[in-house]
Amino acid sequence: MHSFQLQKSYTGAAYYQHELLSSDTVIHGFFTRKGGLSKGVFSGLNSAINSGDQINDVNKNRQIVKQSLTHKKYQLITLKQIHGNRVIIIDSHNTGKTYDIKYPNSSLQADGLVTKKKDVLLGILTADCAPILMADYKVGVIGACHAGWKGTTSGIIENTLFAMCKIGASRQNIRCVVGPAIAQKNYQVGHDLKNSVLEVYPSALELFAPDAQGSMISGENKFLFDLQGFCSLALEQAQIKHQKRINVDTYQNQDLLYSYRLSRQAGTQQYGRQVSVIGLR
Repeated sequence: MHSFQLQKSYTGAAYYQHELLSSDTVIHGFFTRKGGLSKGVFSGLNSAINSGDQINDVNKNRQIVKQSLTHKKYQLITLKQIHGNRVIIIDSHNTGKTYDIKYPNSSLQADGLVTKKKDVLLGILTADCAPILMADYKVGVIGACHAGWKGTTSGIIENTLFAMCKIGASRQNIRCVVGPAIAQKNYQVGHDLKNSVLEVYPSALELFAPDAQGSMISGENKFLFDLQGFCSLALEQAQIKHQKRINVDTYQNQDLLYSYRLSRQAGTQQYGRQVSVIGLR
């Protein structure tokens, strides 16, 4: 029996919840594309303002996300994610700012969020990369990060954990769940990516499987990379004992989830992003 379930809200939205993050003090949801108002290639609950979608539809979708989890007034905070390792601590000094709008040179560019405020929802936008939600119930500190191969290799997971500890969390009490992401069987990569990962995480070698068919077609060695396993490895090496995964593939569930790789293979330049959120009651 799975330790995670797909929940359906009265709003029409559907989201995964994991028992590891289920608590009287924490609210969370790994949202799918179900239940939104966006149309066309963005059809569903696209929550990314800078995706090319109609801004009014995205803003309504973000309201649906908040209403699906809580009737109280929360501010949903997301970022201009850049596949880096920067983390922002949300406190009373920066909650009044607007996030996730196109600020090409803004200090709001980051891939991790941490807070102990009770009136915000931390949101991570994904479409194949892994969202990771984190919580230390004992002290009331939460975190969230956007973990692709590049961000994980550069330290986004470790930096998010460090920021949580900076405001009172303890690694031995932090619980982490890796959300829906592209599965290994659908994530073909080349030598450059493999070498970049192994340079930082040599023990990740077992996460690369030979892709015989892809190698034959391309004429060069290709591999299938386990991104979800890579996130778990990074959490393990960061001394996180309480961690789980929601083993759902974004690539093979196009009716339920957005996938960057699937959209590009279909010749579509634009694509939606699902949002994963966590907050304190």
